[in-house]
Amino acid sequence: MFPAICYCSSIKHKSMLNRRQIRLKVMQSLYSYYCLSNLKEKERKEHLFDVSQLISLFYLLIKILIRTSNFSKDFHASNKKKFFPTEKDLNPNYNFFENKFLKIFKNDDFNNYFEEINEISEKLNSNHDLDRKIFIEIYKSEFYFNYTKSNKTTYKTDANFIIQVLKNIFPQYSFLKELLFEENVYWIDDYEAVIIFLINKIKNNDKVESFKISTPFKNSDDKSYFTFLFEKTIEKNKDFDKIIEKNSANWDLERIASIDMILLKMGLTEFFYLEDLPYKVTLNEYIEISKSYSTKKSSKFINGVLDNILISSDEIRKK
Repeated sequence: MFPAICYCSSIKHKSMLNRRQIRLKVMQSLYSYYCLSNLKEKERKEHLFDVSQLISLFYLLIKILIRTSNFSKDFHASNKKKFFPTEKDLNPNYNFFENKFLKIFKNDDFNNYFEEINEISEKLNSNHDLDRKIFIEIYKSEFYFNYTKSNKTTYKTDANFIIQVLKNIFPQYSFLKELLFEENVYWIDDYEAVIIFLINKIKNNDKVESFKISTPFKNSDDKSYFTFLFEKTIEKNKDFDKIIEKNSANWDLERIASIDMILLKMGLTEFFYLEDLPYKVTLNEYIEISKSYSTKKSSKFINGVLDNILISSDEIRKK
């Protein structure tokens, strides 16, 4: 299991994947690839991480919001049937159910996107208790109280309310995270990054068409970077073994943690073959990734080995 990326509301994502997240996806793919060494090449690649899973997660989060919104109507209807209903029970506020932002996803244009989600997330779709639990968390919040003070809302106030749900409920709600992890082990890594991406699309007041996502990459360069980093690291695997062995004194290759080896080889691919990337940026990126995804000593080890290679190699460009 890979740990989740820390949530940070100050990060502005124009795409689902920034360069660090692309590196993480390559790392995950390489880890799967090497773990399946007993299979044929074609079979190994069939098990690799599919970046389209990010798009699935994006629409799944929207669908959960819609389902929770729909549940709010049932919740209010049930409260009206109490033996001793309060004034609030008898005259509920339906702002969440009638949320103007969520309504844009209820037209036929998005049917195909949500049908695909139905196929890959059966457990979540059948877990109706999820809708109730999320709504109760929202219902108890101060921002819900403020949102329902008036029965009249605008598209902007409705959109801002959804942003508050995404910021304050989704990142902290462990029950939802556990269900996502059961469904797809990679989703827990991508969860908060996709939330940030969705929040920023709402903040930017993006048009309906912009919510029809076909790729998690910002542009073709990022997609090419993902493919090249993965394929070149595999191609140069044996060559990199020799370089790492030569520059990791007193370390047997078999004793080096598998994630550390993968990160070292990815770093070497960038050093030698991606000339537009400053080596210091690359070095720092892999040190930071190792702090979250490998052992306590990994960051110092990776820093030392890559630094040794950098100093001793005439092939590394000077920047």
